[in-house]
Amino acid sequence: MTIKFASTPDEMTPEWFTSLLQNAGLLGSGHVENVSLVPFGGGVMTNMVRASLSYSGTTDAPASMLVKYPSSDEGNLLIAQVTGLYEFEVRFYQDIAPKLTDASIPKAYLAQIDEKSGRFNLALEDLSGITQAGEKSPPSADQCIAVFRELAGFQAAFWNSPVLAEFNWLAPQRTQQYFDAFPAALEPFLNRYATGLSAEQIELFKTVMPNAGKWVRSWQAPTALQHGEFRSANVLFGTSADAPPVTLIDFQTVRVGPPGVDLAYFMACSLPTEERRKIERDVITAYHQELVKAGVKDFDWDACWKSYCEGALYGVIFYGGVAAQVESNEHNDKLLADLIQKLANMALDLDSIKIAGLG
Repeated sequence: MTIKFASTPDEMTPEWFTSLLQNAGLLGSGHVENVSLVPFGGGVMTNMVRASLSYSGTTDAPASMLVKYPSSDEGNLLIAQVTGLYEFEVRFYQDIAPKLTDASIPKAYLAQIDEKSGRFNLALEDLSGITQAGEKSPPSADQCIAVFRELAGFQAAFWNSPVLAEFNWLAPQRTQQYFDAFPAALEPFLNRYATGLSAEQIELFKTVMPNAGKWVRSWQAPTALQHGEFRSANVLFGTSADAPPVTLIDFQTVRVGPPGVDLAYFMACSLPTEERRKIERDVITAYHQELVKAGVKDFDWDACWKSYCEGALYGVIFYGGVAAQVESNEHNDKLLADLIQKLANMALDLDSIKIAGLG
């Protein structure tokens, strides 16, 4: 059942939450009496509020939840529709999340979208006893290992799975079309960022970017469900005894592809280069051990390490394709220049071009 879409906080009334919770089978005969909404997190492409709820009568319904809804910026809304960001996350919660019985992800009380208009709503569990690693506090080696153990379980659930082929929204053509647009971004990318890059790093982008579509079409088994933007900002760490050690969030870029992509993206984006170099083999070893424990048998250590090394190209291609589109200001320019350096260093350290057969 679809309930009325709420595109602004003003539309998230007690009556709206009553309908939402009744539809989810959580409210019983009571109703929501009062709602308090506070902006919470979100991002450039989506808005999000934390809703604190009070009820009439006795109920087991949640005291609070997080509600995602579309960006109010028309440009961002258009980008989200073209790239499928809203659709991917809603479909993830509709089609994939119910099958991930052992994964630690927030529950969804509501997941609905109108593809024609771009309207969507996600009402998600408001988790307690958790924290997030920020830019100034990168995850420790132990936290990275915990993250990748959780990721291993997430991936193992759909390892080489024919189930994912049943969902048209995960069709490989969508990913291929997305990557086909990246070569045109090379010139504006270099115009903006080349002054901060070494000659070797510039050559890396010149070699990889024109081959973005070719590379994604070369992806072969084994495949897994990729998060697509797997970095510390999209991981929550438990801080209390009753909280899971790691919870994965934000599934706007899920796709099917090689397992090493998420590994490499997390390590490059979440850690300083020297720290990444120091701990990556230990972290990937722990990840591989967890995969084996989960029953994955067609992916030995050498294949795992190769997938990780080749996966480093994803961040190079992705940021080579989108970085020049980001608004130029002191904060953005510094943040992106640092990230691009880390991504390029990783691909060069791991000889990713050669392993991928692109040079």
